[in-house]
Amino acid sequence: MFGHSTHPEVAEWFARFGVAEVSYSGCSVDLTNEPPEHWFYKRNKLRPESLKLDLLIPSNGNWLVDLSRHDKLFNVQWRPNDDLRIESAQLRYRKLIKWPRLYSLVDFPLLAGQLEQCLDMRFLRHANFGARLLEPEALSCNSKIRQWLAPCADTFGWNRKMQPE
Repeated sequence: MFGHSTHPEVAEWFARFGVAEVSYSGCSVDLTNEPPEHWFYKRNKLRPESLKLDLLIPSNGNWLVDLSRHDKLFNVQWRPNDDLRIESAQLRYRKLIKWPRLYSLVDFPLLAGQLEQCLDMRFLRHANFGARLLEPEALSCNSKIRQWLAPCADTFGWNRKMQPE
């Protein structure tokens, strides 16, 4: 990485887990209400109401949490500085649902439970990691990250979706 361009909140997040900033250029944590493999290579098994909650942490520090529904009925994004964005053709999702707020990257594990209540659904208690330069299995084996994700995950895995070809 050239210079120190990492956003302070992201730098603090990596430091909290003992992960050197230089070893990453982006990582992700996914929670879903379907087995992870359905999203990667068994997409025909997904249902319209299949949900995926992605925490994306790019090296520029503009983290993003994206909640998408397989049938594209809605897409909700949380960004730094309490920036909540809701896209849906249905008024129910745009105005009637009281979407939880996400004020900090560190609160991501609590967001999953809040979404379960607000949407009356359950995520699998499994977190899937992706990373570009860092080995995603290093994230999934990090005991501090596992402890941080304890409110929403008991098992951990990784995928190569972000690995360069």
